Amino acid sequence: MNILAIDTSSAYLSLAVMKDGRIAGRFHRKAAMKHSSILVPSIDKVLKKARLGIKDVDVFAISVGPGSFTGLRIGVTTVKGLAYSLAKKIVAVPTLDVIANNVKNFHGIICPVLDARKNKVYSSIYRSRGKIIKRISRFLLLPPEELKKKLAKYDKIFFLGDITGSKAWFPLAEIVAELALNEIKNKHFVKPEDLEPMYLYSRECDIKGK
Repeated sequence: MNILAIDTSSAYLSLAVMKDGRIAGRFHRKAAMKHSSILVPSIDKVLKKARLGIKDVDVFAISVGPGSFTGLRIGVTTVKGLAYSLAKKIVAVPTLDVIANNVKNFHGIICPVLDARKNKVYSSIYRSRGKIIKRISRFLLLPPEELKKKLAKYDKIFFLGDITGSKAWFPLAEIVAELALNEIKNKHFVKPEDLEPMYLYSRECDIKGK
């Protein structure tokens, strides 16, 4: 099975091709808000590295957010078009899950934190036992002080995200592909017409979706 994994949720463009469970090509580069102009050419390049063509892709795995609204829209729109025209399957992977899985061999609580503006953050809480990472909260949109309260009962916490100062938090497409395997196994596919970025809402937040 050939999986093309895509993440456009951050300042980086991240792509990976997985062939039969192994990463055969990857691309991870700062996009400087140019996702729209470099995404399709970069897909072509990473597929060539893996010695595949776009028609050889069996499943498109897309990181759907939360994250950069513009970046997410570009990624989702591209996958919708490709999957529809080629009659291929789509798997949607939450971006916070992808970020949490950047941390390997850590035992404790993992907490990705992304700036949602308006004095709010996107976050979720995960328990890690090394290679097994499990989400133990909903996806959250809340003020930082409320997140701090939710985390007060935990002792060992690994924070990562765009407001933590960490340089290693960016979501990686190879992790999108890895997480997609379980969704594929369970046949959790998304139709092109149903694919949308993950937007989190609150009554106090001015951010609006579609």
